[in-house]
Amino acid sequence: MTEQSSVRRPGLADRWPIAVALVVVAGAVTVIALVNEQAELFGPAVATMAGIYLMAYALGRPWTAWLAFVILSAVVTGLHLLARLLALPVDPAVGMTLLLVPLWVWAATRRRFSPTRTFSVQTAGMMLFGAITLLTAATQPQVGTAVAGVGFLAHGIWDAYHYRARMVVTRSWAQFCAVVDVGVGIALIIAAIG
Repeated sequence: MTEQSSVRRPGLADRWPIAVALVVVAGAVTVIALVNEQAELFGPAVATMAGIYLMAYALGRPWTAWLAFVILSAVVTGLHLLARLLALPVDPAVGMTLLLVPLWVWAATRRRFSPTRTFSVQTAGMMLFGAITLLTAATQPQVGTAVAGVGFLAHGIWDAYHYRARMVVTRSWAQFCAVVDVGVGIALIIAAIG
């Protein structure tokens, strides 16, 4: 009689976030190849990604990262549309960066500052990704595209950290976001130097 291993290996069904992420990366790469406004389109996404983590952190439920993704994607899309219609007094990158502040305040007012280390990490992420987003808007388009690419890659590291630590967001979100971030980050850097 042979003994079967009780350790279950992840199957294809467990890797659905990677499959969905690859579809998103393919769409993003297509957009990057077709437009000349990569910094304007992708720069605000860096702050959006930080906002997703802040929103899930404020709510205290890791699965809400998926909900935050839908909500903040709608917000950034609205900011882009308003900017195109010349009805927005600020750049969408600035708007998304400013949105990080009330999300952070919301986390603080919900008394999410304990444990202190997690709150400090989320605060540092807000500041880092907000600064990167503002830099994409403040530089020449080609440099801004490269900065956005670096921001995406840095956020991929952020995702890996949260995936491994099993904190703030679900592992499925961290896995999905990491694949998107690395793929889009590389594509943006290639577009900037190409």
